[in-house]
Amino acid sequence: MSIKFQKPEQQPNKFLAPAGTHIARCFKMIHVGTLDYEYQGEPKKKNSLWVYFELPNETQTFNPEIGEQPYSVNIEYNLTYYEAAKLFKHVNSWRGRTLSPQEIDDFEVSSLIGEPCMLTIVHNNAASGKTYANINSITGMPKGMECPKQVNDSYLWDYNENFSMAELEKFPPFLVEKIKSTPEFKSSKSSDNLEAFQKEWHDANPGIESPAALSKAAEELPNDFEDLNQSNNNDGLPF
Repeated sequence: MSIKFQKPEQQPNKFLAPAGTHIARCFKMIHVGTLDYEYQGEPKKKNSLWVYFELPNETQTFNPEIGEQPYSVNIEYNLTYYEAAKLFKHVNSWRGRTLSPQEIDDFEVSSLIGEPCMLTIVHNNAASGKTYANINSITGMPKGMECPKQVNDSYLWDYNENFSMAELEKFPPFLVEKIKSTPEFKSSKSSDNLEAFQKEWHDANPGIESPAALSKAAEELPNDFEDLNQSNNNDGLPF
């Protein structure tokens, strides 16, 4: 007789998008920024973009107070356009034709927010026993088929006009950790970022009181602000 480890019993995950081919619509993008990773023992960098889709014909009651909502599924892309890149291939199959060199220069990936498509989702099992819903392919809508009206609000978070510290704090902790580790975040000087560091700046510069004065001081003293920004991102927190 022997005693062996027992695998934990896996409970059905009602949040897991169903496998198969579905009508979908892109509703959200989050530009995480440049991340370091390792591939085959070599250090690499990727410009991480998270894209989210809703499945309007596949619904579930995730919160009894809200009622039925569509399943959603997301995918992380490397924001680049070389031929073998997954994002480039998916954009081309979604649009039904390959982007020309001129179109690549002008194309805004965020313009796909709100656009319908067909997604093929596969379920992959990790070594831990957990099952993940992964997007295997994206194509355009077949002729004559319509996508139901969008349910979730369109959403974009980036390092341009859509940067918001208040919105960032609503993201899942693991995503906040990734974002705060990027050079794009550490070098950002948006008004929201300035307000977030107002207390630390005031402690070092008691004479500067208002966000407006803080913004002006940051412009005049960029090196000091960079030092403050850097120290704020090394505060001992787990991200």
